[in-house]
Amino acid sequence: MPHIIIDYSRGAAQCIAIDELTRAVHRRVRDGGMVKPTVVRSFAREATVSCVGDEHPDNHFVQIIVRMAPGRPPEVKRELLKSVFEAARDVAASALESGRLGLRADLYESDLDFAFQEIAFA
Repeated sequence: MPHIIIDYSRGAAQCIAIDELTRAVHRRVRDGGMVKPTVVRSFAREATVSCVGDEHPDNHFVQIIVRMAPGRPPEVKRELLKSVFEAARDVAASALESGRLGLRADLYESDLDFAFQEIAFA
């Protein structure tokens, strides 16, 4: 862990390079020194149905969820989340400048009492 889940509105990939954004966020976390690089998993998925604001067809959103195991101090979690947001913002800069994009990043801690996992990566 962490797992990075990127949800985006239908059509957002027309104004944002979602593959580039996903790789940028993944690499920022993987190479940032705050987590073991082999445990980072990232994926993006388009919301097949989405409404944004006044439902203008040019309005889009990107929502990034970082889910991690508990135990890190608040300042480390904040720094990690800030780096995720900045990596995404760098890729989405032109869409943000157009005034038709909402970008958000949140961090959630998993409850280990209600999670099971097996990791077989080196």
